[in-house]
Amino acid sequence: MIGIVILNYKNWTDTRRCIESIQKNPPKDKYKIILVDNASPNSPDDSLDAMIKKYGVIWIKNQKNEGYNAGNNIGIAKALEIGCSYLLISNSDVRYFPGSIQLLADYLKGNPKAGIAAPKIVDRQGRVQQSCYCRRMGLLEKYLVCTKANLLFRKTYRAYFGIGRHTDQARRTYAVLGCCFLMSRACAQAVMPLDEHPFLYEEELMLGIRMEQAGIETVYCPKAAVRHLHGGSTRGQKEEAFMHFVCSELYYCRAYLKAKRWQVLPLYAYRTVLYLLRCVLKVEFRRGWKEYLRRTGAEWELFRCETG
Repeated sequence: MIGIVILNYKNWTDTRRCIESIQKNPPKDKYKIILVDNASPNSPDDSLDAMIKKYGVIWIKNQKNEGYNAGNNIGIAKALEIGCSYLLISNSDVRYFPGSIQLLADYLKGNPKAGIAAPKIVDRQGRVQQSCYCRRMGLLEKYLVCTKANLLFRKTYRAYFGIGRHTDQARRTYAVLGCCFLMSRACAQAVMPLDEHPFLYEEELMLGIRMEQAGIETVYCPKAAVRHLHGGSTRGQKEEAFMHFVCSELYYCRAYLKAKRWQVLPLYAYRTVLYLLRCVLKVEFRRGWKEYLRRTGAEWELFRCETG
């Protein structure tokens, strides 16, 4: 059985449409949808409530939003508890095409060395997202790929994301996007739970390192395809998203890359300058300045304490 874990936060419309797309394009294997709501401040309309009952969706209502990984961990634990052999992790703003889920499951069935299979991702216009898979993100890549330095190091940037090398053949990769991927039960038992320290962002990079440590392959399977609408739960909260990203980046560098603080300080300073530039144009960033300093400063202090 395939356990399909959908994490919702506020965006009930996308969640309903995600479930509808699964029902219209279901896998051949038996499946169970597990909907985890991360303490949304709003309630779904009657149509979603009726759909949940109609399709026997397991609905878990968290009392507190502890973040993306924490919410998914609850759904994953439930899928393992009910005996699922495969676990599909899905954002609520993903739409499924015919055969997409089954193709991922069939790949893992036929390739026991692989623990994660991820689909090709297209946007609203059907354009392929070039960054569907990536290499290991070290400190060098953080500076050359994830800052404006990528304008100078285009070759490094394109190589990291495999831009221009997309084919219809499955290929082993280091990490895939977290919006949609299928995981085998054995893999889940080896690498779960997901790290709950970061509230949001960098989850794929952390999982990639755990997969490497466990000796389990991650595979990009472009014959399976989904549409990703992007940003449903963070729309209109760009300053919050930016804060979460910087905190997660500091944590990733500290806990996973074992970086020294002097190595990360220029990156932290660069992110802070970017935040200040946004403050010039956007009032919500100005209002969030003190909160940005508080959150990222607390993460930086942990970095200082642990790295010396």
